Amino acid sequence: MSIIAVTSAEPGAGKTGVAAAIARALAYRGRPTRLVRLADPAGRAAEDAAWFAALDFAPGSPAEALSEIPAPAAVETLVVECPAAAVPAGAAVVAVSRAGKAGGPAPAGAVAVVVTAVPGLRGVRVGEGSPLQIEVGEDRTLAGFALDEALRWLHAEVLLPGDVPADTTSDYLVIAPIGSDAGQPYFRRFPSMTVVARFDRTDMHLAALRANPNALILTGGRHPSGYTLDAASASGVPVVLSRTDTENTVIALERVFEGTRFRGERKLDRMSDLLAGTPLLDALLGAPASATA
Repeated sequence: MSIIAVTSAEPGAGKTGVAAAIARALAYRGRPTRLVRLADPAGRAAEDAAWFAALDFAPGSPAEALSEIPAPAAVETLVVECPAAAVPAGAAVVAVSRAGKAGGPAPAGAVAVVVTAVPGLRGVRVGEGSPLQIEVGEDRTLAGFALDEALRWLHAEVLLPGDVPADTTSDYLVIAPIGSDAGQPYFRRFPSMTVVARFDRTDMHLAALRANPNALILTGGRHPSGYTLDAASASGVPVVLSRTDTENTVIALERVFEGTRFRGERKLDRMSDLLAGTPLLDALLGAPASATA
């Protein structure tokens, strides 16, 4: 087995996460592994390739999306994320689809079919038959959003860029409570969050900052107190100012979970943990060698 192709019929199905998790599992078993992203006009191939190149377990992964698959070395496995039309002949194929989407029949050579975001399912479920059927339930961490994804939906000004890495994702979008006494205990209930609060609620801003949010989104279009900016600057938390009120800001942000990118260690750890409990890797390792081996 020298090439594993991870593909889907539609963008946003989860093939980037599945490909990265497979590559990490192979690398941790001692197999030299590279991740390759083929160009895809329907997706964000350039972003995926840049992220693949930064993963330390897959050294030498191309930092740009390629038009064709490079020849693997003699003892190397290439995990290739590609559109369905570009699956190479002889590769072991993992087809990924999102629950409720028309993914179509599994492509020829499919070793496994992974269905993501299955409603009502917690964790994973493995079905019978060939190819191997794996269902992954709706998962808060896998659906988490980064600040730049939230900004796509907002007419907002960045007041402080902060020191939080760009690939940091939030599992929760938390609206600040009305009562100040409950502020800090309330915020500490959410382990990975972006907080939304009105610009003049300095008490809520400070309570949220003590709970280590990933970002603070202020609403109302007016600049906050200097206390807020000083505290945020000291903690390295980004502060963004939305030009609309809290209700309309939250309405706009409700769409942020619909098409989040797969990025960051938290998402990779979660996808790896979920797939580790399935026979996916053993099925791939038992697949016939590809025609280019």
